[in-house]
Amino acid sequence: MSGDLGKWMRGLQAICALLMLVQWGSPARANHAPGSMHLIPCVLPAEPGMRPQTLLDSPERFDCSAHQTRHGAGDFWVSMQDFAAQDSHGDPLVLITGSVWQDRVSLHVRYGDGVIVALPPVTSRQTSRHLQLGALIQYDIPPRAAPVTAILALVEASANVRGVLLAPRLQPKSLTIANNLNLSALYAGFIGLCLALLCYNLALWSALRHHFQLAYCGMVLAIMVYAISSSGALAWAFPGIDNNSRLQINYLSLTCASVGALAFMRRFFEAGAIPPWLALVLDLCAGFNVAAMLPLVLLAPWQIALFDRLYTISFITMFLGVIAIVISAGRRKSPFLGLFILAWAAPVIGGLLRALHTLGLIGYSFWLDNSTILGMAAEALLSAIAIAYRIRLVSEERDRARVGESIARAEADTDPLTGLLNRRAFLTAAIDSVDRQRLLLIDIDHFKMVNDRIGHDGGDEVLRVFARLLRGAAGSEGVVARLGGEEFALLIPADRARLVDPGRLLGDIRAADLEFGMTVTASIGLAEGQIDCEDDWRAVYRQADSALYRAKTEGRDRFCAIASVAQAA
Repeated sequence: MSGDLGKWMRGLQAICALLMLVQWGSPARANHAPGSMHLIPCVLPAEPGMRPQTLLDSPERFDCSAHQTRHGAGDFWVSMQDFAAQDSHGDPLVLITGSVWQDRVSLHVRYGDGVIVALPPVTSRQTSRHLQLGALIQYDIPPRAAPVTAILALVEASANVRGVLLAPRLQPKSLTIANNLNLSALYAGFIGLCLALLCYNLALWSALRHHFQLAYCGMVLAIMVYAISSSGALAWAFPGIDNNSRLQINYLSLTCASVGALAFMRRFFEAGAIPPWLALVLDLCAGFNVAAMLPLVLLAPWQIALFDRLYTISFITMFLGVIAIVISAGRRKSPFLGLFILAWAAPVIGGLLRALHTLGLIGYSFWLDNSTILGMAAEALLSAIAIAYRIRLVSEERDRARVGESIARAEADTDPLTGLLNRRAFLTAAIDSVDRQRLLLIDIDHFKMVNDRIGHDGGDEVLRVFARLLRGAAGSEGVVARLGGEEFALLIPADRARLVDPGRLLGDIRAADLEFGMTVTASIGLAEGQIDCEDDWRAVYRQADSALYRAKTEGRDRFCAIASVAQAA
């Protein structure tokens, strides 16, 4: 493992240790706000004929030590005793519990004066009207002058996946209202952040078309649905929704978000960072997650404990897949790894802790139960930076590729010795011209003798000097090329041809400052014509070549032109 990867992994360990400290630092009280009273639930499997009065008078029959989930699914009595809670004037007490899968809850409240009050049963469909933000269920306790000393709950058709009655506590109703206000601001901010990220990434995708942006948008959309459902806001919007159905929506939306997150992670890194075998493993992990979710959505509560356990295990395999992504990207020294770890550490570790809680390895915490929302909020902020950084690097890579392509194209079009256009590029430039053109074919006289006298290196220098002289003569109006060997061409619009005087050009060639005090001469052939296609080019070239041949046969160091050009000159 590289040094950089090791540094990031040590940072991950520190974050994990901090989250563990928050989770276990004060297991009894840390999950509850000041003013609330944590109650200890004791469980007894329900049997026909059991009476609330008898059960309240027989606390020894209840199991207070074993974890609730060890009793499996079914009907249960839950007893909470050995406390005294008095409501304040005008601020009645409420019982708060976590939302779990169950069909009906019937509460019996005993007061200090011995009176037992039975509350109307609350079914799963009616639970939505009692649901508070944070997916907490609130049961109103009837106020009396005497304090509340015991609460007995009959929970029917409990799946008991996470508990029969989850983290019960008594608190003033005003505290619930304050919590709802605070959480509404938190969830509204998160939904607003998701909407902003959704618009931001869709706009980027419309311009850049990176696949990881669409995957990220799908993940954000699913997280929005999960946040609305898991927070309890869905029940506020649709009070008639069955609470168990809301839990199934949680499973479905969380699965969609997880699969979208895995798809985003696969495509976020550069090509080659995720090898094909790892991509296949990640696809299998995502498929396992979907396969484990479907029975919970379609068949629950049948075998819900088994399917929920498989669902949790599927999440753990996805976490292992994320670790594999980090290791693979680290070994390939991906430039995106640092920001990826920074952005995804919180949601991944939070999700892992939630999985461990579902497996019964760590206790319940309200903030752990909402860690997906909190972790994804942190991820959303940091991923916006990571995606922007990723796109900047991709843009730089694209710009470098374009520059490289331009350089390669220029090299393909250029004579490497003189820097002039080669024959192919010159032909393209000639055919692309619009106006009537004048073509000058220029050939260095007796160039073989130059090579024999000063060698090929010296001959190359003569060619370079010759090329610079032609470029200077053509100016900005003309195009110059080396057609091969010692043959050159100069193309200029016919109406600007006076700028290139062939006689003066021959004089400049004679006067050129060459190595070893050499003097060279050249022969020039001129022709004119409209060059609209390759056939036109060949016709004009043949005329210029014929004029060049005539200049050579007449003694060299001169120019000749076809009749129409000579008359115009």
